[in-house]
Amino acid sequence: MPLPHFPTAFHAALFRLWETVSASKLAKVFGTDEENIKKAANDMGLPPQKHTDLWRERGYITTVRNAWHILPYDQLLSALDMTEEEFATVLKDDDFLGIKLGNFKPFCEKIVYTEPNANEKDALDKIKSIMMSNFGDIFDGKAPFDFFGEETKSYPCEKTDGLCMIYSFCGLYASVLDRDISLSFPETLLESYKNSGVNAVWLPACLYQLTEFPFDKKYSQGYLSRREKLKELVKTAEKYGIKVFLYLNEPRCMPLEFFDSNPDLLGSHSDFYGALCSSDERVCDYLRSSVRELCSDVPELGGFFLITCSENLTHCKSNRGIVKCERCKDVPIYKPVSSIITAVSEESRKINPDIKTVAWTWAWEDFMSDDEIRLCIDAIPKEVIIQTNSEAYKEFCIGGVCGSVRDYSMSIPGPSELAKKIWSYAAKTGHEVAAKVQVNVTWECSTLPYLPVFDLVREHMASLNKIGVRHLMLSWTLGGFPSVNLKIASACLSDPSEEKYDELLLKEFGKDAPIVKKAASVFSDAFREFPFVIQNLYFGPQNAGPSNLLYLEPTGFEATTTCFSYDDIDTWRSIYPRDVYISQLKKLREKWKNGIDVAKDLPDCTFKRMAYAAYAIFSSCYVQAEFIDKRKNGNAEYLISLIKDEEENALLLYDLMQKDAHIGFEAANHYYYNKFMLAEKVLNCRYLCDKLKQ
Repeated sequence: MPLPHFPTAFHAALFRLWETVSASKLAKVFGTDEENIKKAANDMGLPPQKHTDLWRERGYITTVRNAWHILPYDQLLSALDMTEEEFATVLKDDDFLGIKLGNFKPFCEKIVYTEPNANEKDALDKIKSIMMSNFGDIFDGKAPFDFFGEETKSYPCEKTDGLCMIYSFCGLYASVLDRDISLSFPETLLESYKNSGVNAVWLPACLYQLTEFPFDKKYSQGYLSRREKLKELVKTAEKYGIKVFLYLNEPRCMPLEFFDSNPDLLGSHSDFYGALCSSDERVCDYLRSSVRELCSDVPELGGFFLITCSENLTHCKSNRGIVKCERCKDVPIYKPVSSIITAVSEESRKINPDIKTVAWTWAWEDFMSDDEIRLCIDAIPKEVIIQTNSEAYKEFCIGGVCGSVRDYSMSIPGPSELAKKIWSYAAKTGHEVAAKVQVNVTWECSTLPYLPVFDLVREHMASLNKIGVRHLMLSWTLGGFPSVNLKIASACLSDPSEEKYDELLLKEFGKDAPIVKKAASVFSDAFREFPFVIQNLYFGPQNAGPSNLLYLEPTGFEATTTCFSYDDIDTWRSIYPRDVYISQLKKLREKWKNGIDVAKDLPDCTFKRMAYAAYAIFSSCYVQAEFIDKRKNGNAEYLISLIKDEEENALLLYDLMQKDAHIGFEAANHYYYNKFMLAEKVLNCRYLCDKLKQ
């Protein structure tokens, strides 16, 4: 990846890692002593380090992202202080991190410390001047991960009688039960959830990591310790009236080498992983016995929710594009799906009838016909709650482009006709139903704690209220902040009236409530212009915002899922013609700016910070798209004007990060961008302007 705004690869790597990796560790990475590292940092105007100890445990994915295109594999492991085995586990289990990184490691030359020559010193002097002028206070603002202070403690909202379940804003996705529980579930957060109407939290779990795996005990190493951590979390959450749910994607696939000693268990398989065959009674017995054992030891568990058709290979029919299992090839898919859900529900209720099982219908419509979905629901115990993505396959038409939502939409509120159809059938057959929603943020903009689009949240909840849905799953890994949006969702699901809404805003914002209400309406209207399509959500620049670099020449890199957007505008836009995509982003920016004009006189508060941060991100999306589209024409003056706009976006977002540690963070990606990434964007912008002026 070309980084010409740095004089050498060493200085690029040092700059990118200075916030997250200690100087002593960097000295080992680059084969020199600590004094040389500190001198090189000073040459770029980088202040003495703070808080590097926090990143190894809570922000290692940020370090991976920043080093991925600079460091070779062995130096990357050294910077992370991880073994190959530890990093392999992170890539596999940390919410598809390997896929997010593009499923490949770019080749990078080994980097060693060298003294800069005369030309390099001149370049370093320019960097130092920019850093001292704009970022001299970079470590003096809010510390990273300083999430839950007094501001999140507000009046408690009314409790709902339904399930309101959420993922921890700061949950360590793959290692919650291997670390101090308070890292993922601090009590200040649990208290804020209680005040926000949340009564359940969820975390991902793997049965062979919580019970002894009968087929190979080595995979269960540490399971008793994890179970004790789970008990600790259940007990702590109970103090706040919150239940703990486990997300299961079972039976979990195994590496192919596992089947060398267990060949009879192999079902459908890919090049690397194999399913535990769904038709093998031993697999069914394992699933039932492990759930029963876990619930016997943790009977206060709130319950489970299950995804049974997904990107993951679990049962033999759970994934496409794999080698099919001969034993299961003629088995209708609804049978393994319903048998897994039934096993979890029946075995858990044998221990405690209050333990709930939620069957999430995610992707069922891609694997099953309408008749098969009904047969699946018929085969599931009536005690199981049937959960569906509220907006799944809701149709839209934006900028003259029509499509349908898959999920993760706030700009297009649900419910969809598909969701209503599934809920209606489930209710008629005796099941309670739940809606999977996002009410804080989605991949439409994942790196803020919440988007102040209250009208869209109200509209969604009012529609759910009308059809009698009372259970909510409020977020996937993103969207777990205890915000006013959660209170609006809880209140409006019970009573969507204008009077109730006004009462809530008055309690939350006092005399500023009328301004907040007006601004939120403008933001909601603006957000409807977002060029929604699932490819844009996963690959577009709205998650990285101004931290995504600009390039005068195409990089040739393809955008990756919720990680690197690069300059791959044709993947971002997907079904939208370029001009329409750019036009919609421009409308979004301009309309959001109207809301900023309404909110500008508010005192500093989370609402105002989120409004301005969202503006910086949406403005950046437009500028990046316009820049990429116009760079080939060579109009230097116009390109420079865009670059200067982008520098302003980066500086605005940086100033907001100095005040608010939540900005930039998303649980499954850690800090999607840190402060030094925004500082680098300014270096990038200054370099490009100089280049275009030549």
